[in-house]
Amino acid sequence: MKWNNKKVILIIISALVLATGFAVYNQSRPKEVTNYEFEEEQTKQETKNQEAGVTAGIQVPGYKSITIPSGTKNVKVELTNPEGNNVYFEISFYLPDTDEVIYKSKLIKPGQTIYDIELDREMEEGEYPMIVRYGTYSADDEMTPRNGAEVNCSLIVK
Repeated sequence: MKWNNKKVILIIISALVLATGFAVYNQSRPKEVTNYEFEEEQTKQETKNQEAGVTAGIQVPGYKSITIPSGTKNVKVELTNPEGNNVYFEISFYLPDTDEVIYKSKLIKPGQTIYDIELDREMEEGEYPMIVRYGTYSADDEMTPRNGAEVNCSLIVK
């Protein structure tokens, strides 16, 4: 009989431990949210003063890599200031490993693309980490500096 009493007590204790664990789990887990709140539908109000709204950002082309020939300073690269921009671009090529700028453009108008550029020096064959830096200036008489951008890419010289 002693063995049966021990089994009963062991079963009761196990059941209590399981019940306590289940209760703690149910109380501590996150509750399901069912009362979601959504913004009301809105329509855009046309205004005479558009400056009060959000202005369009500056479009900046990105490059994964730029490939040029070795042994020459005159290279063909397509550098574009997208049509919709209201800024002038000043584009430069910066090599972070040697801390040098190997190219800096004159101002590029919105919608303008340049194809032929002259580097500050000839590059040897290889692959170089490069940052294409965009200096931006308002396309008006004041030429106010605006937000620029930097695009990381690889310069591949063949």
